Amino acid sequence: MHDPVDAVIAVTFRCNAHCAMCNIWRSRREDALRPEHLDKLPASLRTINLSGGEPFCRDDLDAFVRHARRRCPRATITISTNAYTPDRIVSMMADIRRIDPAVRLAVSLDGIGPAHDRIRGDAGAFDAAVQLIDRLTADGYRRLRLGMTVSRDNVEQLAGVAELAARRGLELGVVAAHAAETHLGVSGLPAPAMPPHARRGFERLCARWLRTWRPKLWLRAHFAAGTYRRLARRPWRVRCRAGEDFVFLQADGTVYSCSVRGRALGNLIEQDWTEIARAPAVAGARQAARHCPERCWMICTARSAYRRRPWAAGGWIALNKLRAHLRLLRLRRPYAPEDSPGADCSH
Repeated sequence: MHDPVDAVIAVTFRCNAHCAMCNIWRSRREDALRPEHLDKLPASLRTINLSGGEPFCRDDLDAFVRHARRRCPRATITISTNAYTPDRIVSMMADIRRIDPAVRLAVSLDGIGPAHDRIRGDAGAFDAAVQLIDRLTADGYRRLRLGMTVSRDNVEQLAGVAELAARRGLELGVVAAHAAETHLGVSGLPAPAMPPHARRGFERLCARWLRTWRPKLWLRAHFAAGTYRRLARRPWRVRCRAGEDFVFLQADGTVYSCSVRGRALGNLIEQDWTEIARAPAVAGARQAARHCPERCWMICTARSAYRRRPWAAGGWIALNKLRAHLRLLRLRRPYAPEDSPGADCSH
């Protein structure tokens, strides 16, 4: 096992939300992971997402950032939050930003107003998120982004969330809801067909990004198109490198090959990274990833593919950027990073 470059680290099982697509708030498991355990992380990491649960439930979140930054000096650190406690988050972010001025904060927003509250299971969730965004922006914080988890239950909210992000000058990440048993305690999610208007919503979002002259947004458009394919139950197989390029660290210290159907590789509390990397379980996890039926399309999956074959999405971007400028964009099958340039791109 070569050292991974991406890691999602769940620092807690605790969560103060009651989301429709996640059961971790039902967990009664104890958090065994401590900040000093991150001193065992592979220094090769380039991206670290501190997640949960809700990471701001931990009083020592700043220490996790400190240890992660010291151990992985070249990594981009992102904290994901449901934004339920704006006062606490603003206060804690002031300390965290002193430790790592480059730290990013991803605020979950799954709809506008009552729609977000419905998905998150609590009244006032949307107002709390907007308050947090406004306060951090007013404080001069420029590393804020939004993250939307899309399912049939909220796909009609995509345009509204994208518009809110554009008005505030924030990046927007759009991902499909996954049945993440390892991470979120969800062993299965209903997968009804997407409503007919879902495709058009994704086409408009992709067109918005493709009409810019920012290559990062072009890749986001390609990723969003793949997200639509996943939701429409027409995903393609990308060579999954779970346990190789990326890993998931749970709050009990267990290292998994991924956060969805990952296999346990070892425990970072009890073992050094070298011992985990040499464990027999690694080979089995790699083999399982190659034949995994989940066919995920997540940030970690795509990022790994883009890094290894950065030209893979180029054909799709070039063709659909032209279509977007001519206002003729219709989503076709995005070139999967394992596809050949001549692969069929029709539905």
